[in-house]
Amino acid sequence: MTKTLSRRGRLLAGLLLCAHALAGCLSGAGPEAPTITEQPKDRIGFLGATVRFDVGVSGKPPMTFQWLRNGQAIQGATGITYVTDFLTAADDGAKFSVRVTNAQGTATSNEATVKVNGPPVLTTQPVSVTVAAGASASFTVAATGESLSYQWLRDEVPIAGANSATYTISATAAADDGAVFRAYALNPAGFVVSAPAVLTVTGAPAVVVQPVGQTVAAGEPAIFSVRATGGNLAYQWQRNGVDIAGATAATYRISAAAAADDNASFTARVTNAQGNATSSAALLRVTAAAVSPLPALAAEVSLSRSTSTGNSFTLVRRSDGVISGWGYNVEGQLGTGTASLASDTIVQAVLPAGRRATAVTAGFNHALALLDNGDVLAWGFNDNGQLGLGDVLPRTTPTKVTLPRPAVAVAAGRGFSVVALDDGRVFTWGSNTIGQLGDGAREASVSPVQATGLTGIVAVAAGTAHALALGSDGRVWAWGANASGQVGDGSFKAALVPVATGLVEIARIRAGGDHSAAVSRRRSLYLWGENADGQLGLGSGAPGDLGAPAGVSQAVVDVAPGTRMTLLVGSDGLARATGANDSGSLGDGGTTARNTFGAVSVVSAGITVGAGGQSFAAAITGSGTLFMWGDNGSKQLGNPAITSGSTSTPTAVPNFDAIP
Repeated sequence: MTKTLSRRGRLLAGLLLCAHALAGCLSGAGPEAPTITEQPKDRIGFLGATVRFDVGVSGKPPMTFQWLRNGQAIQGATGITYVTDFLTAADDGAKFSVRVTNAQGTATSNEATVKVNGPPVLTTQPVSVTVAAGASASFTVAATGESLSYQWLRDEVPIAGANSATYTISATAAADDGAVFRAYALNPAGFVVSAPAVLTVTGAPAVVVQPVGQTVAAGEPAIFSVRATGGNLAYQWQRNGVDIAGATAATYRISAAAAADDNASFTARVTNAQGNATSSAALLRVTAAAVSPLPALAAEVSLSRSTSTGNSFTLVRRSDGVISGWGYNVEGQLGTGTASLASDTIVQAVLPAGRRATAVTAGFNHALALLDNGDVLAWGFNDNGQLGLGDVLPRTTPTKVTLPRPAVAVAAGRGFSVVALDDGRVFTWGSNTIGQLGDGAREASVSPVQATGLTGIVAVAAGTAHALALGSDGRVWAWGANASGQVGDGSFKAALVPVATGLVEIARIRAGGDHSAAVSRRRSLYLWGENADGQLGLGSGAPGDLGAPAGVSQAVVDVAPGTRMTLLVGSDGLARATGANDSGSLGDGGTTARNTFGAVSVVSAGITVGAGGQSFAAAITGSGTLFMWGDNGSKQLGNPAITSGSTSTPTAVPNFDAIP
């Protein structure tokens, strides 16, 4: 039997319905007005990151949303979810809510609070350690902050797997003596770098890099350097067996060699409490040579630094200011406005109407040009921001880089770029993993930043991860990676800011993969850095790497350090090469490596040379003929007649004149 409400019950129910309806009318909300079913939740974020707020809601569609920050509407925040802008310190504690509206009414959520975490703060710095060889050594750092991680570095190079607050070497060796350790503490908001801590490993002194004999011109510097282990070392240089007053550092520099220094012998005695060791003798030869200005380069060739046979390219700045190129072009490295497969067809880079190029430089996968009005153009791959255009997008068309003043010199390295401005300052951009931007930091930059402390700079050069700068006074500065001694200060430790090489009287600088070169005003050639393949031309018995510049040749007008070789052209117009000879890159008709400079076949009357990263090379003669040789995996030799993957004999690029 169905029960029914009594008359009184029906009356009460009716009154309740009326009261509910009246309340709805007074509130402006109908029976399907918005209802918050899930409130926004508090969020924790990091400086420079974003956080997302969500809300659950029911009600009759359509509904509109307006998010609020501290009660104020946020422009454009009209979705059911809201993602903040990149958080700043001012956002810490801010409260976010959302107002939901439909035709039946409005509902406002509770407020959700954002907590903004900052970067780590170091509370404990690592401490320098002294141990005997074979003992363990530990370094510890501590930091406060959320979501912390660590990365230890040795001599500014990250140590694989060293990702905890403590780093331990279980058994130290003599080679660890003098190593510098520091740690990065990181979280999503940023990082902080510890102070350096030095490891001293005690033992009997041992000279591990000997000074090398060299030849310099009278009036120009001679620099001798040793590298030793043993801990707490003292140095004393000797000339012909006699102590040199004040010569008590690992490097000894004669600022201006004289005729009286010819045939002098130099040694270094290294001492500590455990004993002493004396280096081998280095013979100095001093020649007479007058100041002879280097010839201006009517044209120049720049070869890419790629270490792969599959993506090499060639760029030539002709005497008429046109940039020609061929080879790999998949990311637009040839600057034609379009990307394409590798080709030996000669093409031209797109330059602004009425403008001429005065310099061109090829990096590993990008390029720069300097125009006659001081503008700098960049094109090619851009994964590290090496184009300096504020983003990481590749360009197939040369695009102007925004700089504070006109430029006078450009250089392209592996994923970074360097320019000198007409006021003597240096600006850099791109990768900065080991200080190649020279700004004292390790953060990459997609826009130009100023290198620290440089003034009066007129030329720059760039290698794999290091750079050089030449001052108007003839001094040379360097920075970046230095594991092979390519910075030239004798330390074999990376330089995050420019340091002096000790060279003066220099007229031209060049940088290879991990070695460096300079030609003096008297046409002396100095080389330093990696020598694993004999690319310094020092002959047998020379150290694997050289941490300070050494005079290795005379009567040189240009030099091109590659990744594993060095090519020069002399005052006599003849080209010579030393180092690895993969694919015939030394141009002597064979593939046998050399550790001294030997003649390049065919080339005579040369005026400038270029060396590519993956074993290829080039020379331009005074008549404008361009000879190329070595690897041809990307058709970078520009000669359709070369059907094999390489040639060890220089061949002229057909139908091409660099000096029209």
